[in-house]
Amino acid sequence: MVVLGLILLVLVAVLVIAIFVSNPDIYDLSIFGAVLKVTSAGIFITGAITMAVTILALLLLRTGIRRGRARRQRLKELAASDAAAADASTPPAETSTTRTTTKTSSTTVTSRPAQPEATKEESSVDVEGRASTTAAERQAMLDEADALTRDEPEK
Repeated sequence: MVVLGLILLVLVAVLVIAIFVSNPDIYDLSIFGAVLKVTSAGIFITGAITMAVTILALLLLRTGIRRGRARRQRLKELAASDAAAADASTPPAETSTTRTTTKTSSTTVTSRPAQPEATKEESSVDVEGRASTTAAERQAMLDEADALTRDEPEK
């Protein structure tokens, strides 16, 4: 891959040099009604700058979409953890025992209420503090974090 990348860079450099050297003609370029006299190298540079700005715009768009998707995913996880905390705070159902007897065997079936599985963020030590924040408080914390990181460039 590295060799292929280096070959492509050399080919691009040769192309750029060929454009600058072999085309000394002057063209009239009209931009918003103003006519500018430019060489083919100027037209090439204008196209390269336009391409770079387009790539930058697409990268910014992709970054914004990813950040929005990550934020929605965090909100879903928080909603799921709130639901799990609400389920954990309800009193467990009574344990019932059913006894079935036949001539050859005796079977005892005990049913217990299903225990919700612990979430990834939940510590095994901090079981009592799992519902310490409400959904509104978590949303406010997320909004504050987004506001603080909105202007920071991603690393």
